[in-house]
Amino acid sequence: MKLKEYLVEKEAVTSEIMAYSSREGTGDSAKGKLVCTPFRVVYINGKDVTDISLRGVNSIEYSEKGYPMEYFGWGILFAFLSAFFIAAGAIGPISEGILFAIGILSLVGGIGLLIYGAILQRSQLKIHTPNKTYSFYATEEGLAEIGHTVRGYEMKS
Repeated sequence: MKLKEYLVEKEAVTSEIMAYSSREGTGDSAKGKLVCTPFRVVYINGKDVTDISLRGVNSIEYSEKGYPMEYFGWGILFAFLSAFFIAAGAIGPISEGILFAIGILSLVGGIGLLIYGAILQRSQLKIHTPNKTYSFYATEEGLAEIGHTVRGYEMKS
């Protein structure tokens, strides 16, 4: 669905940005348009539309672009497991080849997680309503502007 088809005739768009609805989204197919109007926040991704009334917004959380720490933690854990398996293979009675292979796979997995985390560096905007929390992620600047616009309209009301 196109934004112009969804919005009410002559409804002004005051802020807009391309964003993801999940942190793990990558590529253009996972990206949608997040816009703010004087009455609502609308997220359109393909045929899916999320429409949030500004009257229903309780609070907003914004986080600057940063590394997702869960990927860092898992990457470091896999690196430590890698060292453990390689060391155990050198001194243990179990076949050295099996433990060495597990160690190398753990190392590759840990490095892969660290790299994937670096790719997923995004800013985050959470919009809390009484029924649900909506999360949006963006790689480009401008996501904070949606939050500022929502609060600006709230102050005018």
